[in-house]
Amino acid sequence: MDIQEAINNHKLILAEAAVVESLRRSKDAILHPRLEHALLIYDESGKKLLSKLYNDFISVARQSEIPITICAPTWRANYERISEADITSNLNVDAVSFTRLIRASWKSWASNIFVGGLIGCKNDCYKPGEGLSREEAKAFHLWQINQIAEAGVDFLLAATLPAVSEASGIALAMANTKIPYIISFVINKEGLILDGNSLAFAFNEIDSICHNPPLGYMINCAYPSFLNAQKQPKSVLSRLIGYQANASSLDQKELDGAETLQTNPISDWGKWMIELNRKFGVKILGGCCGTSCKHLQYIVQNINNQSWKPRPSGLGTSL
Repeated sequence: MDIQEAINNHKLILAEAAVVESLRRSKDAILHPRLEHALLIYDESGKKLLSKLYNDFISVARQSEIPITICAPTWRANYERISEADITSNLNVDAVSFTRLIRASWKSWASNIFVGGLIGCKNDCYKPGEGLSREEAKAFHLWQINQIAEAGVDFLLAATLPAVSEASGIALAMANTKIPYIISFVINKEGLILDGNSLAFAFNEIDSICHNPPLGYMINCAYPSFLNAQKQPKSVLSRLIGYQANASSLDQKELDGAETLQTNPISDWGKWMIELNRKFGVKILGGCCGTSCKHLQYIVQNINNQSWKPRPSGLGTSL
């Protein structure tokens, strides 16, 4: 079963909860100032921390017999940052190999775990003005995309993207790999990408320029209510396959650099996420900043609750 078959054959697929942000708040992890968590794969204590996070997420999926996606720790491992850090090892390939070994440890159930190759934008995820043009993005990200693709991932994921221009260039580079890929945007409380473009414009723009369009699109690093799903056109909902949501309904500017962890009640978060799945057909559900295994557990424990009812339109950020 490949990831396309999993999406076709399952009503729900889990994605991991927060990784980088969880490690950043951990007293045991030391993240690199430019490469974030990528170098932890070369450190015994770092490998233990990463392995525990991934295996805890997988355990939630395994207990409920629900497939799950996990992404290699390659988010910031682009050529520029690797060169600046004077890293001579094949970091992206090693990171994918590390993640594949975690999957293999689940033996007969490993076929339900899909390993993704993760990349991010070049600059600040919350500053769309720093986004690259389409051609700049294609050239800048091509090296890392090819590295990850050759390492043997099940899919590629470009996440936390604030600008359509850079996302378009990334998509063009990913389209040439022949590996399924997903483009994931950051949105504001009005359901717009941070550069001001609508999801409808972004999805159409990328689908129209790629000879091999994305498997689908996702949203991450935004509370699930931000989508304003009831107001989105069918063209968006038909192509939106996943949502990795922040635990807090504060916007990105309010959350960025917050000294204390900001979260809404897990039940509030979870009910919004379940609604995305049951009412709007969003199949891949996971967490971003502030989330943990408890958020994934809420989804799997309540997704089939027969007493669940669609939310009346026009409600705010809590149930």
